[in-house]
Amino acid sequence: MLLAHEKFLADPLAVRAALVRIEGGPLAVLAPAQRETALLVMAEVLNNVAEHAYGGGHGPVSASLWLCHGQLCGRVLDKGVVPPVFTRGNRYDPATLPEGGFGLGLIRVLTERLVQRRRLGCNVLDFRLAGHNAQDTGDSFLIRHN
Repeated sequence: MLLAHEKFLADPLAVRAALVRIEGGPLAVLAPAQRETALLVMAEVLNNVAEHAYGGGHGPVSASLWLCHGQLCGRVLDKGVVPPVFTRGNRYDPATLPEGGFGLGLIRVLTERLVQRRRLGCNVLDFRLAGHNAQDTGDSFLIRHN
């Protein structure tokens, strides 16, 4: 069941506006802990896109959240520069990361399936939230890999 789908041009104000729309509507049906985790992951991912993928410029972003088999899943698409690979095995020294650099660490901790790829000029990031089961209505949104 699709909960949220936002399209906007990446900049900090547009990211904030998208998060407010997502929180105020579609995610209101979730348990508070799941809603907070979903918003935190989306905020970190979308802010990374705005800041790094487009280098502070403006570019298109598409962000979706849905329930699939009782899990909250998400996808973010952008046409920015190719990001670094989110591998679980990498350990990061916080002292060497720019501006604290905890966004990537938070994303990795709060998701249990994080898949990124470059497809037809787009960065595609798919994730499933870790440790949260949601009440599924039986509908699901299948991620199609071409």
